[in-house]
Amino acid sequence: MNLLPVLQALRFNDRSTAALAAIPRYAWPPLLHAADTEGLTLPLGLRCRGSLPAMVEARIAHNLENNAARHERLSACYAEVAAALQARGIPFVLLKGLSKTRYYVDDLRYRPQYDIDIYCPETFLASARETIDGLGYEAVRVTPHSGSDHLPRMIRKTGWKWREDYFDPDMPVAIELHFQFWNEASEGFSAGDLNPFWNRRVVRDVAALQLPAMGEVDALTYSALHLVRHLLHGALQFQHIYEMAHFLESSAADHRFWSEWEESGLVSCRVVEGIAFRLAAEWFHCSLHPAASRAVATLPNPVQIWFQLFGTSPTLTAAHPGKNELLLHLCLVPGSRDRRRIAMRRLFPIRRGRVVRDAGASRAGGARMKLQGVFYEAAFMLRRAAFHTRSLAAMAWSGFRWWRACS
Repeated sequence: MNLLPVLQALRFNDRSTAALAAIPRYAWPPLLHAADTEGLTLPLGLRCRGSLPAMVEARIAHNLENNAARHERLSACYAEVAAALQARGIPFVLLKGLSKTRYYVDDLRYRPQYDIDIYCPETFLASARETIDGLGYEAVRVTPHSGSDHLPRMIRKTGWKWREDYFDPDMPVAIELHFQFWNEASEGFSAGDLNPFWNRRVVRDVAALQLPAMGEVDALTYSALHLVRHLLHGALQFQHIYEMAHFLESSAADHRFWSEWEESGLVSCRVVEGIAFRLAAEWFHCSLHPAASRAVATLPNPVQIWFQLFGTSPTLTAAHPGKNELLLHLCLVPGSRDRRRIAMRRLFPIRRGRVVRDAGASRAGGARMKLQGVFYEAAFMLRRAAFHTRSLAAMAWSGFRWWRACS
């Protein structure tokens, strides 16, 4: 499903809802499902009131109400986990999610969120996992993927089942314990020394919660790292780009922040940040502070060429399989051996599927539920295999265009 009408309606400059008005009634359910998946439904409802059909506005109003209830549950879960960690003297910082500042989102109650991401130094990691396990959370997978920066996701087995509702207040909250901010071994290039993230942590007041979090400059850098990592892995969610655009638009006149970013931000992350900034600006037409514009303007020439050729390609992925982000990844990796490894990993993936059906279901679900899970994952793997096979031809054409442009 092409989400271009939604992207146009959510632009911060030159926005247009004309394409939304032209969407026939029968096309709205699949479009909303795609927007749900990409995390854009709630912003669409908030910013396009009066420009949507009555049935769509009613549906999104219900989603907003449920998401606000889910936000309360997330806050309560975080408070419980934080109290347990603090009682054992385990230091941590909250990543993303509840710690997002006003620049990323106008109201956290209307931001889709499914996990609570917590960073903990490795020396305390085992104790943190034991503490969270003691609260009734269980790992979904036994072992994490080698490219991951966190332990297997932990969730309570409540008996909940997926009901095709991304805003279900009863959906169990997952906990992800992170042990690093960037996986250099997996990504093939360094983000530099990220210890300042931990050393400059702050406590942020959000509603009635005291949140150990990154400082605002470091939080922006981490958001860019997170966005680009998902882009390079072909797992980019449009919500990531929209929130980056929201930050850039909202902070465009904040000279104090951007002066601090230039003076104390991590120079080693400037290229990654420039990629995130340019992607946000091109997709959502947000304003940029001059400092952010400079980061975009000084991107290396191969990265600039990639944007000229493929900067909007992720919007076409569903209809036109391709892996053009692989070419961007290869621009950033200095070693030829790592480039070969990453190319093989993306072109011929052999890792098992990343989906788990009804992760929150109890173990008492019986043989029928287990069999349903097996068929669900098998179907998912077949769809992914077909996608990867179809993408090879598209990737060959993209590679030729890339070679010609860089010659």
